[in-house]
Amino acid sequence: MATQDPQASIHLSVTHSGRTLPLSLSPLSPLAHLSHHLTTSFSLSPSSLKLAIKGKKLSLDPDSGDDFSAQRDLGPALADLLGPATLSSSSPTKPLKALLIGTPSSTLDALRADEALRAKKHAAFAHHQSLAPFARPMPTARVRTLGDAEDDPERYRFYRLEPFPESVPQLGKRREMLERLAEDPAVRHVMREHRFAVGVLTELHPLLQPTLLGLNTNAGEKVSLRLLTDRLDGTRSYNEVRKVLLHELVHNRHGDHDNSFKELNSLLNKQVAAFESSPSFEPWDPPAPSGSSASASTAKEAHRLHEVEAERVWDRLAFGLEDEVELRRERAGRAAEERMRRAREGEGERQAGK
Repeated sequence: MATQDPQASIHLSVTHSGRTLPLSLSPLSPLAHLSHHLTTSFSLSPSSLKLAIKGKKLSLDPDSGDDFSAQRDLGPALADLLGPATLSSSSPTKPLKALLIGTPSSTLDALRADEALRAKKHAAFAHHQSLAPFARPMPTARVRTLGDAEDDPERYRFYRLEPFPESVPQLGKRREMLERLAEDPAVRHVMREHRFAVGVLTELHPLLQPTLLGLNTNAGEKVSLRLLTDRLDGTRSYNEVRKVLLHELVHNRHGDHDNSFKELNSLLNKQVAAFESSPSFEPWDPPAPSGSSASASTAKEAHRLHEVEAERVWDRLAFGLEDEVELRRERAGRAAEERMRRAREGEGERQAGK
């Protein structure tokens, strides 16, 4: 094997992406030290790291499968690659020019993150698809009971909840949202009022028709809601999802988005608002932490603010132009009534002051 004078330094001029780093190294320096120094100096990943010198490549990646040894000395490695004469010709004024080949660590991190996200979405998609062959129609009497003579309020509910499994992110939050929707007092109220029942309340994956927020299968056999955000890193606003749920409940009775559908959809939203504005209503929110001094009025105010935010979100989630126009018309009418009421009160105060 070729040998190198242990007293003579090896002079290199390493270039990567327009940046040059001069190095003066001992021939006895392990290749692992050179690899670490270059990855640190250029912020590169050690994966697939190589030095190209005079048309020949020296691998600095221990996982490359080449004849790389982390403990091998730099001098013998370069001597075997280039020859002793070439190696001994390097000097501070005439270093060996080397091109560093490698990938920035940030690039690899981004690729790994994208790959992990794709894997999560694929797992969720596969689970959603796996449920389709096993979906079995439920008896109509259990799902849609519009003219049923039996008035047991427990008939009008969600019979089963089916969140995606643990392979999909945010299982706890998704399960909690489904449970909250199923037990929401306002939702249960309108379901009893209109005799709506749903066999399965489950999820709709964001990759399946990304513009679709909800789906009602067979007039109440199954209602699927889009709970996850586009990047699967969290859940959507509760009030936003509840608006979609009310929309899908209307499909228990009306299949098309005709005037009858829009009238019932508007009625359900009004009934929910009226139910939650009643003096006896307590928002179904998580309990305050132990020792908290938050009062019931504070909780109600927070709930009201959530509803206001939900209204803003809903402006961007219309299921069709007709629905959006109808909602805007209703709000404009309420605003006009409020202005007239204030004007009458102001006129009454002026008359009283005369």
